[in-house]
Amino acid sequence: MKKMIKIQKAMTYPKAADMMQLLDANTEEYLPLKIIVCENKVGKIEFFAEEMKKENGIGFLARGQEEAADIFRQYFQKKVNCSVYLVSYETGRNVIFHAELEYETCEAELLQVDASVFEDMCQQIIGLGIAGRKELERNIRVMKEHRFPDELIRQILSRYRKYDRPIHIPKTIYIDPDKESKTSLLALCAINILIGSPLILEGDKSVGKNVCAETLAMIFHMPFDIITMTRSMTADDLYGTKSTDNTAAEKLTVAMASEYLKYQMGQEDADIHAASEFEYLKAKSSSVSIVQEHASFVHWLQHGGVYCLNEMNMAEANFLASFANQITDGSGFIDIQGYGRIQIHPDCVLIGTQNSNYTGTCEQNDATMSRFACIAFDYPASIRPMLEAVVGKKRLAGQYFAQVDAYYSLLRESVQQGTLENSCLNIRGFCRALNAVALIPGASTLRKQIELHVINTCPLDERMMLEQLLNQKITL
Repeated sequence: MKKMIKIQKAMTYPKAADMMQLLDANTEEYLPLKIIVCENKVGKIEFFAEEMKKENGIGFLARGQEEAADIFRQYFQKKVNCSVYLVSYETGRNVIFHAELEYETCEAELLQVDASVFEDMCQQIIGLGIAGRKELERNIRVMKEHRFPDELIRQILSRYRKYDRPIHIPKTIYIDPDKESKTSLLALCAINILIGSPLILEGDKSVGKNVCAETLAMIFHMPFDIITMTRSMTADDLYGTKSTDNTAAEKLTVAMASEYLKYQMGQEDADIHAASEFEYLKAKSSSVSIVQEHASFVHWLQHGGVYCLNEMNMAEANFLASFANQITDGSGFIDIQGYGRIQIHPDCVLIGTQNSNYTGTCEQNDATMSRFACIAFDYPASIRPMLEAVVGKKRLAGQYFAQVDAYYSLLRESVQQGTLENSCLNIRGFCRALNAVALIPGASTLRKQIELHVINTCPLDERMMLEQLLNQKITL
């Protein structure tokens, strides 16, 4: 894979000026010179020409390139191989080198998973062009990490097929919060998908419900769509709106009109084809033509995949029942105004995610709820694995993750005792706080970022207690 990156020239590195001269004289696609990349003591990603010596320094990875930074951190962890080639440079307030980054997953990482027991199925899937070896090994690895029995993995692999849209790969893979349980939450979800049951993933904010839905789409090798439900939603939000088709009028031209007039006047040099085209388009544009916008929900019904109703219980009960009941009643079809009868593809997986008892939620009717399997997501005892997965384990020293996890555990205990509301268990906020600290080491403290992203989002009457607990666990 390839990606263009920007390297900011370091003022104190004379080698950068040499690189500019070489680029000026270069006639190739990129400069045929080895560029070495490393992470320095303060966490900056630094580039050198030919050898990693101070006098060979070129510059640092320019700001605002988090995706490239993540790739390089995986390179430092020996999870990917990468090469960097200088392509060009631009001058201004700072000199910026434009470079091409080539990277691929290390073979050694892929070999850590023994997929030999599924080799027959893998060979068939690869032979049909459905998925590649790396994708299969990644998905099998995730399922093994979540304690999927071999037979469950086999049944999931047996459903792999080609789709007319890209397969969804989540930015973050769902982390098992309870590795001691016999059956993981992800495995429970997968079992119920295989029996054709729609799912509701229910739990408080930031416990991983949507990430779990995305991970399910990945291991089932399916496209993924998501829509956030609201109380004011209408059928148009799901099925698409209707509009008038003005394409006929847009095709009319002055030249056509001229030929049409010539033909009407009986002139022999009239272009009969252009005249007849003008007459046809004129007649068509004078009548109203209504077209139906194609929506992702309808495409999902027709072609399959995973469709997620985010915040499902924010939708008004009758509106939700108007489509969910027919989709899940086993009839295999649904009638939609503007489309007629649509046959529901057997590979349609419907997942709803919702918070219970939150402001603005709607109580759903029993007939709708009885069609779903509802899987509860609790706050995990430890969030360190989740923090390391989202933020990046190598971006910060381990003590940052350890202190945040200890503070979270103290808050969770207080919530269980009833001395705090669960609004303080803001896992997303903790992730943002760590990301902010990691962005520019030393620019801000962990204490300050937790205050901004967690404490200040909680009720005013709880903030003093949250600050006191912060003082007990966070020193960075």
